Amino acid sequence: MGLPRCSPAISPVIGAMLLVVITVVLSALVYLLVLSGPPPGVDPSRFQYIRILEIRTPGDPITPPCDDSCIRLIHDGTASLQNDRISALVIGNDETIRANITTLNGKNFVPTMHTGVKNLGGPGSRSSTWDPGEEIYIDLKEGLVQDGDLVTVRIIDKETDLVISEDTARA
Repeated sequence: MGLPRCSPAISPVIGAMLLVVITVVLSALVYLLVLSGPPPGVDPSRFQYIRILEIRTPGDPITPPCDDSCIRLIHDGTASLQNDRISALVIGNDETIRANITTLNGKNFVPTMHTGVKNLGGPGSRSSTWDPGEEIYIDLKEGLVQDGDLVTVRIIDKETDLVISEDTARA
């Protein structure tokens, strides 16, 4: 006597259910991987994390190195950035360009060559590299950033014209 046999009608149903479950799980994993990537126009191999620490507006208590309308950034990435190879773009309320900074090297910064910016300072701008953990201050022309403005700072690689970091904060 042999072992009892299973009904042949059950095996195809179980197989079809397993295929559906496996397909759903794999689709969910692919969806999550796509969502976790950097935004379009960003080179993922060179993505650095620059974070806005503070935005000062007219009327805020002012301390050096900035007047009013000041943005303080910190480099939260893991690799140093070459300040002469990157630029910064400050956008207010998703449409109006407030400032365009062609170099983050303080030694090469000339205020008349940068739209909307009076000065550039902080440890990250004092040499040719912006190292992890260092801050940079962007002192904007007075009144460019007002209370309640949604401010975005984009750091751009000038050689590839790709955004390598972006952060947004409310003033």
